[in-house]
Amino acid sequence: MRMELKVIPIVQVVIAMILMTLIQRFLPTLNYSDIINPKINSILVTLLVIIAILIGFLAIYSFRKHQTTVNPSKPETSSQVVDSGIYHYSRNPMYLAMLLALLAYACYLENLLTFLICGLFIWYIGKYQITPEERMLTKLFGQDYAHYKNSVRRWL
Repeated sequence: MRMELKVIPIVQVVIAMILMTLIQRFLPTLNYSDIINPKINSILVTLLVIIAILIGFLAIYSFRKHQTTVNPSKPETSSQVVDSGIYHYSRNPMYLAMLLALLAYACYLENLLTFLICGLFIWYIGKYQITPEERMLTKLFGQDYAHYKNSVRRWL
């Protein structure tokens, strides 16, 4: 029942950031820095980073509190369905935090094309990370997880 991942999520984030940096470097023509006030953009970047860190911290805290694994490559070692705290609002707050960090980086780069990488991240993590995790958790926890899955949205 062990699930093998192709690329762990944090590496997916690093790959996405590298792609975003390459887009900014080689396709700078879609830069929107002339449209949005730099001060407003800086505030947006800062807020996104703070929210990402807060959500990530709350997610890890909830898993630790329930004494279950935070390791995404070993969902079969989960000891219970965590459905309280931040998990009452999102089934995947750690991935949400990663996405918010990528959005912050896209805003920092001020290039519209970099936001496409955020969409690619959502697609990839949904297909190759979240869906296999959900299959594993359904096998492990049956109706408990099915009820949780039906009552809490995947992202927000």
